[in-house]
Amino acid sequence: MIPFLEKLNYAQPVIKPYDKNGVVVCNQHRNSSWRLTVDGVQMMAYNNDDHAQALHFYSHYKLAFGHVICTGLGFGAREQWLATKPEVEKITVLEKTKEVIDYHRDIGTEWSDKIEIIHCDANEYKGSCDFLSIDHYADSAETSDIINSIKTTEKNINCSVMWFFQLEKWLDSGCIGIETNEKDYVYYQTFAQYDLYQSYNNFKTFCDLKSLPELNAKQLKEFVDVYWERI
Repeated sequence: MIPFLEKLNYAQPVIKPYDKNGVVVCNQHRNSSWRLTVDGVQMMAYNNDDHAQALHFYSHYKLAFGHVICTGLGFGAREQWLATKPEVEKITVLEKTKEVIDYHRDIGTEWSDKIEIIHCDANEYKGSCDFLSIDHYADSAETSDIINSIKTTEKNINCSVMWFFQLEKWLDSGCIGIETNEKDYVYYQTFAQYDLYQSYNNFKTFCDLKSLPELNAKQLKEFVDVYWERI
């Protein structure tokens, strides 16, 4: 475990091989890299060497407080980490695929007392929380579908603050998109010189996401640097 994460009470998830009802969990590269797929579609990956996926949720950890709603369960790494934060009182996890929930039951995942898991579609769930952590879209999803899903979830779930997986990558590149399809990029920058703070505020305006927090340039740089493992 890298010292940066150790200082923040992070513990890597317990992951075990699995193949049942369309859910497959397998390791690659000498047991260092794990993949979770549902009916052949990758939903999450986790690397035991660098714990990069944990670093992707550093911003969520920093922003989380009170009652937290997390969309998408995966390996449960984000949820277990957020539960260690004293400011977090309760975590409600929304997971559409019952077989993913069953995977954790079958391997004996021990959840924090703060965590409750609800079998439902995050795009349809309506409720409220203090912090909304969004990550329920597949890696292969189209950019427009991801944006619409994020906007729908924020509309349906009343929250004080929200954040979502991949935002740091989009801010750093100045456009919304996924790496696998160059035609699937949406550019929201309207200026020539790169500025992370301006990029963030342009993005908030472009997507009309009112629950994204007010952050300064230093905070944004910290989130982006940790996301890219520049620590």
